[in-house]
Amino acid sequence: MDQPQENGKAHSPGQRPSLFRTGSLPDIGPNHMSSGVGMGMAGGPGSGLGFESGVGTGTGTDPSTPFRYELFSSLMSGSLTGNNTDTNSRMSRPPPLPSFTSTLGDLLSPTSSSLDIHRSFANANDSQSKLSQGLSGMGSVGSIGLGLQRNFSNEGLNSPLFNMGSPHGGSVHGGSHFSPEPEPEKNLVPKYRAFPDAYLTKEKEHGKLNPRPGKMFIFDQPGMCGQMIEVRSDVIDATPWQLQETISIRVVRGGWVLYEKPNFKGEKIALDEGDIELTYPFDPPEEEEEQQQKNGQKGQKEGGEEVVEAKPARRFIIGSVRRAVRDYSVPEISLFPEENAEGKKVIFRDTSDDARIFGFPIKANSIIINAGLWLVYPQPFFQGVPRVLEVGGFPNPAAWGVEQPYVGSVHPLKIGEPRVEKPGEPKPYFTGKSRTIYTNMRDFMTRLDRQQTAFMYSAGSIKVQGGCWVGYEKEGFRGHQYLLEEGEYHDWRVWGGCDAELRSVRVIRADLTEPMLVMYEQPGEEEEVEQENTFEVTEAIPDVELFNYRTTTRAIQVLSGAWIAYSHVDFSGDQYILEKGFYSKSTDWGSSDNRICSVQPILQAPSENQGNVRSEVILYTEPDFQGECHLCDKNQESLSDKLIAKSCRVVGGSWVVYEGREYSGNMYILSEGDYPNFTSMGCPPNCVIRSLKTIPLGFSVPSISLFGLECLEGREITVDTEVVNMLEEGYNNHLLSVRVNRGCWVLCEHSNYRGRQLLLEPIEITNWPKFSQLLTIGSMYPVRQRRCFFRIKSKERGHFLSIQGGVEEIKSGRVVVTEQVEGMSDIWFYQEGLIKNKLAPAMSLQVMGNVEAGAKVVLWSETRQPVQTWSAQMRGTIPSLTFPGMVLDIKGGKQYDRDHVVILPESFLCHR
Repeated sequence: MDQPQENGKAHSPGQRPSLFRTGSLPDIGPNHMSSGVGMGMAGGPGSGLGFESGVGTGTGTDPSTPFRYELFSSLMSGSLTGNNTDTNSRMSRPPPLPSFTSTLGDLLSPTSSSLDIHRSFANANDSQSKLSQGLSGMGSVGSIGLGLQRNFSNEGLNSPLFNMGSPHGGSVHGGSHFSPEPEPEKNLVPKYRAFPDAYLTKEKEHGKLNPRPGKMFIFDQPGMCGQMIEVRSDVIDATPWQLQETISIRVVRGGWVLYEKPNFKGEKIALDEGDIELTYPFDPPEEEEEQQQKNGQKGQKEGGEEVVEAKPARRFIIGSVRRAVRDYSVPEISLFPEENAEGKKVIFRDTSDDARIFGFPIKANSIIINAGLWLVYPQPFFQGVPRVLEVGGFPNPAAWGVEQPYVGSVHPLKIGEPRVEKPGEPKPYFTGKSRTIYTNMRDFMTRLDRQQTAFMYSAGSIKVQGGCWVGYEKEGFRGHQYLLEEGEYHDWRVWGGCDAELRSVRVIRADLTEPMLVMYEQPGEEEEVEQENTFEVTEAIPDVELFNYRTTTRAIQVLSGAWIAYSHVDFSGDQYILEKGFYSKSTDWGSSDNRICSVQPILQAPSENQGNVRSEVILYTEPDFQGECHLCDKNQESLSDKLIAKSCRVVGGSWVVYEGREYSGNMYILSEGDYPNFTSMGCPPNCVIRSLKTIPLGFSVPSISLFGLECLEGREITVDTEVVNMLEEGYNNHLLSVRVNRGCWVLCEHSNYRGRQLLLEPIEITNWPKFSQLLTIGSMYPVRQRRCFFRIKSKERGHFLSIQGGVEEIKSGRVVVTEQVEGMSDIWFYQEGLIKNKLAPAMSLQVMGNVEAGAKVVLWSETRQPVQTWSAQMRGTIPSLTFPGMVLDIKGGKQYDRDHVVILPESFLCHR
């Protein structure tokens, strides 16, 4: 299986390839340059922008001006103490090291958070504490007593990388840099409102921050190959890393910044969650250039003959690494028209693809970033080279690396949804008493001796090595809940605890592929509601009120996946972990009230074998997943005599374990799940597993036929579903021959899937007693695969099967095989014989018109009769089960519909 690439845009001739991951930015239509500033409350152009009045006007007559200048001077010289800072405000906490701004940005993240626009205080007579809050927190996301650090450096501004286009670091895209024109005249502005009523929107209340551990993998070769470096925290000096000129990076959690030099100095590359390949973008140091020039001069002999010397291979040198986005705090940037934070400020808390006011870019002679990691573009629609700006103050244009201080668009990097990963290696610096937990733990108070000495009363630090867990404040899975992803939590503040108590934990078990939940709104006390308001959710929602849903929820039903509900907007406040099931009242999900303001799903993290079907089983040498473990991801004809498995976890796929070597002896079929002992596997207590193999993945409607006589004759029983007890179903369990028509089946000797088991793929067995040594068949069931997504590739053309046109409101869709693919329209899945597209799960592949050679296949509603089913293997043709002998193919030829998918007799393929 293959997954679609996010970056598939080609550069026009003369353009320098951009490092910026534009695929993560909002989609901009072809006519975007003609659009105005039009403020959209649903996140359109200019979304997330608030227009606020500054405290000082820059004239020097305002009595608050000395306070502002004094505060800004303090900010430029060091961090503020924040004695009068509001303790309820919040801001991302930067590392305690000086940061330096520079010019290079990369990898922009998708954002889906709600609009958060409010009007701050504008009264010059406000207290000095409010003034401090206005500068360091703007009264919204605020701070927690941290001051803004000095964050300006002119290092690297004269690099050739930034001398293209305009002198202030214009776009690397040829001909698109922002022209350094003087400030536009105010009398040319047409008389209309730029932001009608948007700036009057009040900020919503936020709860406590819920920090998350960071994680990133750096591979020394492209394609996520070669040596892997795992990064979980800031790295002051990364120059010893040996990397090739082109590397690949997988950011699992958080927003990161790569610096050109150690100690977080030099040019920057911003990294968002996801996969990316980078070629070293910085110019070599001056010393290396001089050395190369000397080597070139030495390479010329006296006779004028030139000696061609091989150039040394360039390396990707990373100076330092910092995790800049650590939690769900709302990003905030303030733009001031005058230096030293003077004049009326403009505040952004989300992406704005067009930040112009009345069609004119914003002049920002000074900037204050209160939270987040921001990419500031000189032109609208993310054109030009962005400046990567971290939390801090920039008192003049030189501080943030420009000469013409105009801002056309802005974009903050944000942290994504929680993700479940594979187990990792333990780290050595956690101290004190420790306990390794493999399953749910009601409390940590294990008694060690007769004096009832408690081993551990509460967890002081936690190291999650695998899976996704829920920590509870109290024993018995009660109290405040905390999501624990894979990572290290040094103390209770790191996992966002309300206090230092954490006394019970449990693991989250769910199918995370297609999360969905339904929320039932709590009606008002005096309202007479004829129809209950429900909210069906399939993705992260930072504010439910944006979808006309109240913050009071009566009940929740999780249809699939695992979810986190929050008491406040933007994933802040108390957390409530929700797994598949129905929660009829707030106490069922652990809350004292029914307030839920935001929700988001837990997703599967990208793995090293992303795009492949994952089949893995972990064998343990002791029951209950204790002892040494051994990971198997392929068939094992003979296990080592030292490996005596007594428990196992099937992580992916279905497996068969054998008592004998080379797949002989009694077999036991294991689907995905946990098997803590032999009893759960269906094995006898003295069983020894000597070999195992995976059950191949196939897509078909299962079918099996049983016969009363040998050679497939006599009484016939054909079933397509499991049979728990043959006798109870009215069948005679004395059978002499078997034919497996489709799918993989497990036949058991006794009822209720007991006794000896046999796994059968499509086969004809003319003498069942001789083949199996079984006299009866008591029960049987087909091996069903969990839903997986795949692409269908044409062997002839090398392109993928996809649908054309929008699928949001269509009743049918064209199915083609072309090089151009629209979004994720080439992602398919198999469900009970139907082949469906991920973008249109209510439709399936069907033949339209007369069923004949060349009939077109389209995407149509699955309610159409007759139901058309298909079968498929990982390689080979896709035959129709409804119309035997017909397979999928491409029409071909030179007509307009040559790329359309049709059905043809399978015999036609043999003659081609």
